[in-house]
Amino acid sequence: MNPAKQKILVTGVSSFVGCHLARGFSQKSEWEVLPTGSKNPEDYKKQSARRIKFGGLKNDWSVLNLKDEPSIKQFIRKSQPDIWIHHAGYATSYASLDYDTREGLETNVAPLKYIFKNLSENGCRGVVVTGSSMEYPATNKPCLESDACLPDTPYGQSKLNETLASLEMSDQFGIPTRIARLFIPFGPLDDPNKLIYYVINCLQNGDSVDLSPCKQKRDFIYIDDVVEAYCLLIKDLDRGGSDIFNICGGQATSIKDVVNWIAEKVGASKRLLNFGARTMRAGEQMISYGSNDKAREVLGWKPSEVQEGISKLIKHQN
Repeated sequence: MNPAKQKILVTGVSSFVGCHLARGFSQKSEWEVLPTGSKNPEDYKKQSARRIKFGGLKNDWSVLNLKDEPSIKQFIRKSQPDIWIHHAGYATSYASLDYDTREGLETNVAPLKYIFKNLSENGCRGVVVTGSSMEYPATNKPCLESDACLPDTPYGQSKLNETLASLEMSDQFGIPTRIARLFIPFGPLDDPNKLIYYVINCLQNGDSVDLSPCKQKRDFIYIDDVVEAYCLLIKDLDRGGSDIFNICGGQATSIKDVVNWIAEKVGASKRLLNFGARTMRAGEQMISYGSNDKAREVLGWKPSEVQEGISKLIKHQN
């Protein structure tokens, strides 16, 4: 490691957002990235393996089990990261009411106390934690960081518990901390079953797409804008203390509009779009979007428009 560079440790690099964070940070001349995951790179398959390759840091990889306190203590003492990006977490069946809350507690919340404690003892400068828009309740208004959070799903409650524990540990151990509440990021190497990625792949192959009525409105944010926001959050740690930021496009965009934009940009017939062929998920919110005013004003962050991100993703897929 170059001693002049800050060490940025990223957990969960096999994930969609995690691999982009690791790649984006590694392109900054002043940062040295320490990528981590729950197992060795060769043990990941399919999309996860492609993400690790995309991150380009396979040779620097470390296996990190967040639930193993002794190994966490040893690892932090050995690596002594300047910044800890806490992105890994338990998210299996995150959209379902069957989400395993016990596993969520043991993975997303319980390790924070000894992570923060050991980071404090080894001179860590700050922590950035990945939060979720699902921490907010259903509402027709833009979600504000100052809003009371009453999550509608078990996963949302798990992420809120993680946020609250992180803020508490930040105060207890004196480590500057930022929570990045992500709305719906999209881009290369995303889950192929997620809406935007799925529709692009189907239409590029000339296949019809079975969809819900798509009357929902959501807040989409392109992955490059997410990476830039995290870079600014790292720099914002110099302010000290703890803070929460919505990382979002700031608009309630109709899913039907998004699908139609994709068809237009791909050059596919809209007759391939079978709106109403699927039913909506039980209890699904009709509107979910956030205000990004705070991130714009405090961080100087300026996300791009959804259409621009879709164009970039389609270009990448070609």
